[in-house]
Amino acid sequence: MNLHPSISVIMSVYNGEKYLKQAVDSILKQTFAEFEFIIIEDASTDRTLEILEHYASQDPRIIIIKKEKNKGHQGFIENLNIGLKNAKGKYIARMDADDISELDRFEKQIDFLQKNKNIFMVGSDIQFIDEYGANLKSLPAYKNNEEIQKNMFKNISMFHPVIFFRNNKKVFYREKMYYCEDYDLYFRLMTENYKFANIPESLLKYRILTDSISRKDNKLTRWLFVEKARTFFLEQQKNGKDSYETFESENILNILKLDHHNDTQDLLFAAKISLKYQDYDSLNIILTKAKKYFPNDNKFNVFRWYLKTPKFILPYLTKLTLR
Repeated sequence: MNLHPSISVIMSVYNGEKYLKQAVDSILKQTFAEFEFIIIEDASTDRTLEILEHYASQDPRIIIIKKEKNKGHQGFIENLNIGLKNAKGKYIARMDADDISELDRFEKQIDFLQKNKNIFMVGSDIQFIDEYGANLKSLPAYKNNEEIQKNMFKNISMFHPVIFFRNNKKVFYREKMYYCEDYDLYFRLMTENYKFANIPESLLKYRILTDSISRKDNKLTRWLFVEKARTFFLEQQKNGKDSYETFESENILNILKLDHHNDTQDLLFAAKISLKYQDYDSLNIILTKAKKYFPNDNKFNVFRWYLKTPKFILPYLTKLTLR
């Protein structure tokens, strides 16, 4: 085992046996070979651990960290931090257990950071593939730091599965930021004046899975976390700090459960975001909760009015209201 590897590759895996060999092989066969491969095995119930242990017996670069209990997406973010904490490399490379890295990915990314000392993190374009490995479409990324940071607030401008960055022990994921831990990380790096770049070619094949954890969960929940990340970023810009420490993620996770008591602020926030993304079914549920817990609060009346408006007009009205 190399005690001073150039790169620490961090991958979390849970029940990933179907695509795991393709993902692992795409790392082990990299043209740049000086790395450690930290794999957090998240208490899988399939053959994942067996497959990993076979690879580890053949390649000393693989380090398996076994978890005793799976915690879902919360555990995934925890696993990334475990990987960062244990990483000995000068650089960090992210990898997911169902994606495929191009074999010269590390060679190109490490060469880029070595030549561009002012850049902290580099990514690339990505190629979408389906469950069978067939190409779907290519997703280009903004290339330079100015473009990336200019567009980050509207659209995420670094693709998480292909990021490659300098190992800095102050950098970590915030574990209450379900479904957008990467977005929150980029915003925090921006407030600390770190710089980004993307290599103008696809260095990773990103597999689209219909049964992934993020796809099975409610869309509104994901949108709410994304908007929270944006809110925290604006707070940092204005006040030099944000309200993350007092943020209760359970309130967002349970926003559509009628028996979970949310406060007025949470429900108004969720109503606004439901309207923004034209999720009128969720808005109905939120207004039902508001009526149950806050029957005399008139602040929800405007959203009830929106629901009585013809649907073809609503998008235009909400654009004016939510600017």
